Amino acid sequence: MTSIIIFSSNNKTKFISKIIQEKIDAELVEIKDLNKKTGFLGNIKNNYNALRSNNTDIYPESIDLTNYDLIIIGSPSTFGGISPAISTFIEKNDFENKKIIIFTTTNSRQGYEVLKNMKNKLEKKNGIILNSFIMRVYNKSEEELKLNTLKIIKELDLDLYS
Repeated sequence: MTSIIIFSSNNKTKFISKIIQEKIDAELVEIKDLNKKTGFLGNIKNNYNALRSNNTDIYPESIDLTNYDLIIIGSPSTFGGISPAISTFIEKNDFENKKIIIFTTTNSRQGYEVLKNMKNKLEKKNGIILNSFIMRVYNKSEEELKLNTLKIIKELDLDLYS
């Protein structure tokens, strides 16, 4: 059984995750940031928190991951930082010997740092990183995102986990 755990600030991460979910018959859990701000000043605060790797209040705070063979974790890139919601989720959950694929969505080229930081945090929690990918979403239509996601599913053999 596979779980896809995401935070999606602009719905691109969620859109991509739903395609993966349908293709491999996974359970999708969207983490909510209970402190996420809106508006111009709110976005500045959100970006600052991501840059500083600050934690936040989230829902759900924890998930029983014992029944999952594979966990896919997705976070948007915010100035090269992991979203505070996913960072908090990683801190509050047990990934002991769990097989994990990580991904990020980004409007720029900053995705590598997000993946590196996610990998480090998950390995400190004894998770096993199998693979990772970056989905560049800037100026991409939903059709382009769908085609790119299907290509990644094939390249990473995600169908094997369905």
